Amino acid sequence: MQMEPKELVGCEPHEHVPLEDPSTLEAQILPVADFFQNNTCYDFLPNSSEVVVVDIDLKLQHAFSVAQDNNVTFASLWDSQQKKLCGMLTITDYVKMLLHFRDDPEGMQEFWNLPIRTWYQKRTSKPTLPSGDIIHCSVEDSLYQALRLLHIHKIHRLPTLHGGNLLHAVCRPSILGYFVANYPMDATLFSHSISDLKIGTFGRIFTGTPQTPLFTLLDTCVNRGISAVPIVNEDGRLLDVFSRYDVMNLAVEAEHSLDSTIADVNAAYPSNQVFTCTRKDTLREVLQHLMRTGAQRLVCINESKAVEGIISVGDIFDFFVGYGDNITKDPESPKPEQS
Repeated sequence: MQMEPKELVGCEPHEHVPLEDPSTLEAQILPVADFFQNNTCYDFLPNSSEVVVVDIDLKLQHAFSVAQDNNVTFASLWDSQQKKLCGMLTITDYVKMLLHFRDDPEGMQEFWNLPIRTWYQKRTSKPTLPSGDIIHCSVEDSLYQALRLLHIHKIHRLPTLHGGNLLHAVCRPSILGYFVANYPMDATLFSHSISDLKIGTFGRIFTGTPQTPLFTLLDTCVNRGISAVPIVNEDGRLLDVFSRYDVMNLAVEAEHSLDSTIADVNAAYPSNQVFTCTRKDTLREVLQHLMRTGAQRLVCINESKAVEGIISVGDIFDFFVGYGDNITKDPESPKPEQS
């Protein structure tokens, strides 16, 4: 089955300011680091928010049904025995279950009816500290501390607790929205190209084709720790992007096996646009494009529409935090649990 190329929507082009002297970059980033240091997770909290919490002894099937019904890709886990939050159940867990039981559908059905605790105990890595407490931030912590925890522990969301109660789950896209809305974008830093700033992943980018099996893409996402794969044609031209979050559609319908091709899945759940950028686009353009589209990543392409790299919201904050750690006092952070 063939795939029709999606509409590629790029950044609005503007002239960039060359970074003539890389040694000036730290001074340009310092005000950004100060912004994240001076704004707390309380400042960032929305006026109202919804969090999904499920008991760790709830059946897996029911837990994912709750997530689907609430249109979320994760749920916080509550241990009623210890009377505290103990972790999260995410779309990555669902993907790992699909891969684990690929050749054993009956075993998957049996496992599906077991409590979350059974699966959670099998996990080799958990978002917890040596004390057993879930990795979290408080409302008094700065956004900089929250970003560092996300960066250090390689997690996508961070519970915000107050008095032991879960108020919110901090994630990079929501911090990005707060940052763009409250920080002036006219500084020279934002006029440099992403190429000059070395933001994003370039070079050996894993790509799929319309004929790539779903299993191969999901297995690669899990083993390489990536969240999305560009889909290209035989000439290397970008056609679409497959995200592991797209698996939620499969969870709802359960119509496709892992041997289905990406073209099969795409035909059932078509998307209209793919959001892109180029190496010459400025940091300002990339930030605004991410905000305007609500995308979590942009595929960087050349003039021939061939894939050159990927820039995610996480890459942008890793850039800020990485430089910020060199020019600000390093906040103390507990080490992750060793598996």
